[in-house]
Parts: sequence; structure tokens; C-alpha cells
Amino acid sequence: MKLSTTRDISRNTGLKPEVNDSIRKTLLLMRAILLSPTEHMLVQLRRLRLSPRRATGLFLKISLTQVSRSVKIAGRRVAIAASDEYGMIPEEFERVCNQQHPTMAFLMPSIHNPTLATMPYERRVAIANIAARHNVWLIEDDTYGVMTRSNIPKIADIAPERTFLLGSLSKAVTAGLRCGWVACPPHCAQRLRVTHKLMTGGVSFLLAETTAQMVLSGQANALLDKCSAEIEWREQLARKVFAGYDFVSSPHVPILWLKLPEPWLASTFKAAAYENGLLIDDEDEFKTGRIDRTYHRVRIAFSSPTDRNLIENGFATLRQLLGNEQVGYEGSI
Repeated sequence: MKLSTTRDISRNTGLKPEVNDSIRKTLLLMRAILLSPTEHMLVQLRRLRLSPRRATGLFLKISLTQVSRSVKIAGRRVAIAASDEYGMIPEEFERVCNQQHPTMAFLMPSIHNPTLATMPYERRVAIANIAARHNVWLIEDDTYGVMTRSNIPKIADIAPERTFLLGSLSKAVTAGLRCGWVACPPHCAQRLRVTHKLMTGGVSFLLAETTAQMVLSGQANALLDKCSAEIEWREQLARKVFAGYDFVSSPHVPILWLKLPEPWLASTFKAAAYENGLLIDDEDEFKTGRIDRTYHRVRIAFSSPTDRNLIENGFATLRQLLGNEQVGYEGSI
């Protein structure tokens, strides 16, 4: 699996990629475009007796919360859908569309962050068909997708007329290169370009050119191969260290979605890890809203440390905390 160039994306999906200087900026940009009242959206909103200001974005209960929070800050509504081990459930998507009429849905079908769920092809087709029936725009975050070596067609391949496909080098190649791109339906390209310029001041030309040259020259793919080999080693180590505990991992992604044993709570375990010099994320960091369900899970990301000894020591510390339960942590009251 190689990083796609703009020519590859255009040929395979019919979408037109636009370069952006940050995947996070791109996500916020999609929110601004898809939840703002274009003429076509206004017609649909009037039909549903909704005001433009009350346009709705659909997210999973566990998702990338920076995007859902930005939707709320913009004064739009957020709808929440349930998921399973394969991502968004089509019947749940249909139900929310019927009841709350979302304007757009945010999806991570190829390695969902943080659950690592991968959506099978049949479900992607079902999601695309439901979106077409209810006139919902789809944002497909493929940031981790290039790392999976998966041949499952993207939703953008299935529904190119309504899908915004997002990609980036920050996860797959190097975190320091904050450059992303979006492939969108051709008739949206100009509006996307203008909106991006107005909101951010425009593309960083040096950053965009550096990224383009890395991809076109093959350097990005070479770095991707090296990163993939290192991630695979670290994931195998994690499997060995945390054997016996309930967790989800992938040999292609530097993330572990760990379920905590009794009596640990996610927030308490996060605090205990911090007291031992480790930063992890508890499940609340990824909850789109105040949902009833508690997962008792934490996300352990292991891409940053450059020294394998740090990885080994960090995993060992977390494993010891799990075994010590709350005896290993005394909070301050």
C-alpha cells in the first residue's frame, strides 16, 4: 500500500484533492463548509422545517472529539450514533437520519480512533446508500487508512459525489510534517479553497511543496515502510506485555485500546499513569457527549518515544499498575 498522489485519487474516485497545511484544520474546514447554509442545503432545511443555524453533524459516541466540539462551538447541533466492533451501525445511522436529519456525518472507516474498528465493504456500501437517501454529506477521515495495507474500497470510491476524503502524513510518515489534503466532489473544490483561505490565511506553500515532493519522489513511502516496521515491533511487544488483559490493537497503528480490570476507573488509571510519568488518554477524551455507557477503557499511544527502552519501560509500568489495581495509586483529596 502506497501513499496516493493527487493523480491517483482523481483517477480512482473522481474526486479533486486540495492540499491543506493541517489535517485538523481540514476537519474544521469541512465543518464550516458542510454545516453552513448553501442554497441546496437551505432547500433541504426548509423542507425539514429547520433553520440553517440548527444544521446537524453526526458523530459516533466514541470519536475524534475536536471535530464534534467545533461543531458545538459554531452553534450547530450534534447527533450521536451507536457503533459496534465494525464502526457505525447502518440501522443506527438510518434511525438518526430519520429523527434528527443530519447535514453531514463524520466517519473513520479504516482504523477508527481510538477503537481501531475497521468497517467491512458491505457496511460501507450500506452507509453510502443511506447517506444518499437522506442527502447527508460524508467526511471520511483516512488518516490511519494508508497504514493498514487494506484493499477495502473507501467510501469515497463508493459515493464520490457526497464524500470528502481526508488524508495526512502526520500519522503515517512524520508527526512534524503537519500537512494534509482533502479530495472532494469537483463542484465543491472552489468553495473549499476559498473558505480555507478565508479561515486560515491560505496554504503554507513551503510546507505543501515539501509534502508534495516527498510523496512524488517516493521518500514518503520509504519512511512509511520504516515507520510500519517499527510500529509492528512495538505492537508485538504490547501484545506480549498486556497478554491476559482485554484490549484491541493493530500491527499497523501505534494505538492500544485497553479495557481496565476491576476496580480501576479510566480517569483514576490515567491519573496513576501520570503520577508515574506516563501520558495516556481515558475514554472521556473521546466521548462526543454525556452518554450513559461507560467503557472502562484507556487509549495508549506509543509512537512518540524514539528509544525502544522507553517503550519497554512505559509498558512495564502500565502493566504493573494494572496488576496492583488501585493499591498502586493514592489520589490527593
